[in-house]
Amino acid sequence: MAHITSPSPIIEVFVNEVHRSFPESERNKLAIHEAAIAGTTSEEDSHRARLCVKWVIGIARNQKRREQLKQRLHIWKNDWSAFGFAAADDMPGSRSHHRVGKAEFIEDVRIKWVENAVAAANRIGEEHGWEKSHWELLLTELIECK
Repeated sequence: MAHITSPSPIIEVFVNEVHRSFPESERNKLAIHEAAIAGTTSEEDSHRARLCVKWVIGIARNQKRREQLKQRLHIWKNDWSAFGFAAADDMPGSRSHHRVGKAEFIEDVRIKWVENAVAAANRIGEEHGWEKSHWELLLTELIECK
């Protein structure tokens, strides 16, 4: 399968994470979405990232309450971790203060949300079967954001 590229960094991260962590049988399903992925833009990336968070929380609702709380805590920790790193990185003397082309910290948080969604889909697929993962439905939602 050819490497799928998208003008949307959020979708690109999603696809790269699928390639990195999913079994080949699941990765091959990306080919169906190749043209649609290539036609996306980055305009709705903030909405796409929020969809990933909502999707993970929705999955957690179907699990035990303890698992749901654990997942929400994980998301919260990642948000604050990315925020803390970005704040420290943006301080004078950090060697990257005001560096041109450096990603904004909010972008780091959004990328983490996407990585968490793919990791959750992977965990469900491995533990309960890939037919229960529904990661393709999330990908379709992300592509259709306009």
